[in-house]
Formats: sequence, C-alpha cells, structure tokens
Amino acid sequence: MSGALLSCRDLAVEYRTGGRVLRAVDGVDLDVEPGQSVAIVGESGCGKSTLARAIMGLTPASRGSIKLEGRELVGLSQRELRPLRPAVQMVFQNPYGSLNPRLTVGRIIEEPMFVQKVGTPQSRRERVRELLGMVGLDSGSERQYPHEFSGGQRQRIAIARALALNPKLIVCDEPVSALDVSVQAQVINLLVRLQRDLGISYLFISHDLSVVRHLAHSTVVMYLGRVVARSSSRMFWNAPLHPYVAALKQATPTMQVLDEGYVPPPVLEGEIPSAIDPPPGCRFSTRCPHVQPQCRESYPPLRPVSAVEAVACHRVEVQADGSATTPWGVKSAPAAPLPQAGGDPHS
Repeated sequence: MSGALLSCRDLAVEYRTGGRVLRAVDGVDLDVEPGQSVAIVGESGCGKSTLARAIMGLTPASRGSIKLEGRELVGLSQRELRPLRPAVQMVFQNPYGSLNPRLTVGRIIEEPMFVQKVGTPQSRRERVRELLGMVGLDSGSERQYPHEFSGGQRQRIAIARALALNPKLIVCDEPVSALDVSVQAQVINLLVRLQRDLGISYLFISHDLSVVRHLAHSTVVMYLGRVVARSSSRMFWNAPLHPYVAALKQATPTMQVLDEGYVPPPVLEGEIPSAIDPPPGCRFSTRCPHVQPQCRESYPPLRPVSAVEAVACHRVEVQADGSATTPWGVKSAPAAPLPQAGGDPHS
C-alpha cells in the first residue's frame, strides 16, 4: 500500500537443520498503516514471532524486503540501523524475562534514551516520570526493582520503555499471554488509549482471537509460515472465507456454550505438517474439510477479494458485485475502508 509505515514484501526467514531447510516465514507480504493496529494470528509454530523478530532486525531475513517509511532495512549494518531503531520498538511476551532484574525501573526506562543519546540526565529522569504516569504507575516506582511488581505492572514498565523514544510503530509479541485474564484487559485498554492519544501503530502478535478482536483494525492469518488470509477485523469475524480462519473462529470460546441445545462446531482434525517437509499444494490441504484435488496440486496465491480482504484459497470466488463466496455457503459483502486511526476496529 502506498503511504504504509511498514511494508514487507516476499519476506522469508529460513533455518538449515540437518542439511535441510526449514522455512519459518515463507514469502510474507504485510503492510501497517500509520495509526493502525494489525494483528498476526495463527497456531503455535506458524511463524508469527519469527516474523516479528525479522522486522525488528533480531533475526536475519533470508530474502525479501522490509521498508520503514520507504527506507529499506534488509541488508543494513547495525551501525546503519541504529538511527532508525527509535521509530520501531518492541514489547516482548514475558515481562519477567524482558526486564533486567539488576536495574531499577527508572534506569530500565531511561536506557533507550541513554543509548540513543537523547536529552540530559535531568530531562531523561523527567521523561521517565512522565512515561510512568502514562502507563498508570506512580512516579515513585522509578526507584524500585522489577521483582517488586506484579506481572501486569511489569508489562506496563515494558510498554513505558517502548514509548521512551516516541516510536511510530510498536511490535507487541504476545504481550498479554503471560498475564491473568483481568490484567490482560487492563493492558489491552492501555494500548488502545495510547494509540488514541499518541497515534502509534501496532503490529500485534497473538494466538488469542478474543484479545485481537478488541485491538486490531485488520488481521493477518498465518499457517505454516505463509499468509492464508488478510482482512479487516469486522470481515474476519463476520464472514471468514478461508476454512482455516473459520476453524480459528469456531475454536474461540463464547458464552453460547451455556445456551440450551447448543451444538459445538466441528473440531479441526489433524496436526500441522512439518515446516521442513510441507505438503505439496496448499499447506492446509491435509486438514481442510473442503479440500479438492486442485488444492493438493498447486498453492493458491494470496489474492484480493475486496478493498480490505485477501485470501489464499482456490475455492473462493469473487462475484460481479464485489462480494466473495465459497461453495460451503460463506459470503462476504463488498467491504468498506478501514476505520480511521484510533477508531473502533469494528465500526
């Protein structure tokens, strides 16, 4: 997309093991617009976190392009990347492991500013207090150590550290999966508020669709290293075109289980194939309830089916009115543009 803050094209991350190649990320295209939240979902091992680490430069890309505001990042040295790093920061999954236990909270939050030589010691201390207030912590917290805080408070500290350099994009890798459910809601609400107030973009990695539903403007679904669907969050929930997306939605717990006469949806059978030896054709063909011979012969390209929706499935058809249909009865209406920055993802 033109004007994208972050743009990835044909991005791949490969590992060699025992003389064979494991493609953890295989030809991913991705765009994050300014002020928008893009969620990446999928089962464990689908390549979500590897993709996040490649974007951050923590894992080298084997091929492809990663552009930040039009500037190519792949191939840059650490020295060349350094002045670009303030624009993209990361919040890791485990707040118990991502904060240095030997440093005070104030020093942890100040460290990015110190490394980038931002401000004076006094201005950095003032900024630390400001950031603590932004994430809902008392300014006196700066003198304490990480072990003196709960898991949710530690993740707020990690978010404050990520905000220290005024980033344009924050990559959140399962930031609430290690927290209690009630605390998850508090952290998600904090992220939503920060986006509304500061206009930040999020790339949000998660396997919890209930969390994604409240945060993301658009959702990217990965399976075995590849993107199988991309859509606005509203379309993702209302009319999932790809069979794998439908299976993920059906697996999300709802209160309908308490209804009298409730019939649970069919469970997706089979295991994810090996990324070292993926099946020919569509990688989901070994588990798809609607598989056809064509699906086992060639991999379906990720093709747009509306202004905000793309799907990699041979059996999805685009109609003349702009809607998309499937032989198993799913139909998506012509989609409206994404909500504005900071707006309701489902409006």
